Amino acid sequence: MGIFKSLFGKKDNQDAPQPQSTPVVNTSGQRSPVSSPKLHMRGKPDEKGLYPGELVMLHVAERYKVSETNYPGYLTYQYEIANPVKALKNLQSRGFIEVGSAYDALPSYKVNELKEIAAAIGVTVKGKKADIISQLSEIEESKIGAFVKDRNWKRTAAGQAALDANPYIGYFLGKHDYNVTEVGVNIWTVNEEFLKNPRQSYRDVIYRQLNKQMNDAYIAFNKNSNSGNADTYRYCECYRLMGLFIEEEGKSFVNAADFYFQYIFKRINIHAGLQLLKSYQLFKNDKKYQSETVARFYDDIQLYPFHKAELLRLIDELEVSDSMIKDTMIHSFKRARDFGIMSESETADFIILELSGEGDKSKDLAIRAAQRAVKKIR
Repeated sequence: MGIFKSLFGKKDNQDAPQPQSTPVVNTSGQRSPVSSPKLHMRGKPDEKGLYPGELVMLHVAERYKVSETNYPGYLTYQYEIANPVKALKNLQSRGFIEVGSAYDALPSYKVNELKEIAAAIGVTVKGKKADIISQLSEIEESKIGAFVKDRNWKRTAAGQAALDANPYIGYFLGKHDYNVTEVGVNIWTVNEEFLKNPRQSYRDVIYRQLNKQMNDAYIAFNKNSNSGNADTYRYCECYRLMGLFIEEEGKSFVNAADFYFQYIFKRINIHAGLQLLKSYQLFKNDKKYQSETVARFYDDIQLYPFHKAELLRLIDELEVSDSMIKDTMIHSFKRARDFGIMSESETADFIILELSGEGDKSKDLAIRAAQRAVKKIR
C-alpha cells in the first residue's frame, strides 16, 4: 500500500499532478520543449528588478577584480548568492556595473606593489598608500595600464542610484556593535517592508521590526510558559538591540539608556527569573538540584564584559552624576513594569556592584534574591 492510499484512502498518485510528457506545439506548428520553472533569488525585486542578493553584490562589487573567482562564504550562507561570478556578470549586462579603469584598480594593490609600478614607469613616489595612489593618478593612464593588468568592477551611475534607492543594503553590510539578525530582523524582512513604501526611512523599518519581534516574543511565552527560554531571550534581547540602535543614531542617549536598563531588568526578572522558578518546581523532589539551581541564578544574570562595556558607555553618554545613576536606573525599571526575583532597587545595586568589580557582593545579592523567590513556591 502506497503512502497516498494509506493516508487518504486513495490510489497511489490519484489526483496528483502528472508530469508533462508531450511537447507543446506553438502557433507555427513546430514543437517546442516544455520550459522549466524560472528560479529567482530570495526576496522581492525593487523597481529596477534587483533582488536583495543582487543589491548585495552591487554593494561589494568594487572590492573585487573582474578576474576574481574566489569569494567569501558569507555571500552564500548569509545572503544566498549561489554564484557571485554569475551575479556580477549579470549586473554588468544590465548596466549596473562596468569594468573599471587602471586608476580604479590602484586601491586594491599593496603599497610595495604600487611602488613597483611607479618604479617601472620611472617616477618617484612617497608617503602613505593614499598619497602614492594620488601621485600615480596624475600619470597618463596608458602608462599605468601597461602595468596594471587586473581591473576592478566599478559601479555605474545606474548602479549607484540603485544602491541609493535601497539604503538598507548598506546597513546590513556595515559594522555595528550589535546584530539585529539575532532576533529575526534581517535583509529579507526589511526588504519586504521597505518596498511597500521606498520613501520611508529604512531605520524606521528596522526599529518597527525590532518592536514587532519583541511583541511577538512576549505573546509567545505568555501563551506557553513552558516553551523554554528562546522566547524570553528574544524578548529581552530586543530591548538591548533597540537601545543600541537608538544610541547609534546619536539622537537620544536618554532613550537608548532607558531601553538598555529595561533590558537588564527584564533579563534578570523574566529570562533568568522564569527559568529559575520553572527549574526549581520541576525538581521539587531533588533538594540538591534545587539548591544548585538557586546558586546558578547568579551565573545566569551576571554581566558579561560586553554588557559592562555597553552600560558604561551609555552611562557616560547620559552625563549624570554618580549619585543619580541609581535613581535613573530605578526610574527605567519602573517603566518596565515587570516584577520578579529582584526589586528595582536591588537590580540597580546589582548592576552597580557588577560594574564596580565587586562580584562577590553582587553574587551574594543575587542568591539571596533567588532564595527569597523560591520560598514563595514551596
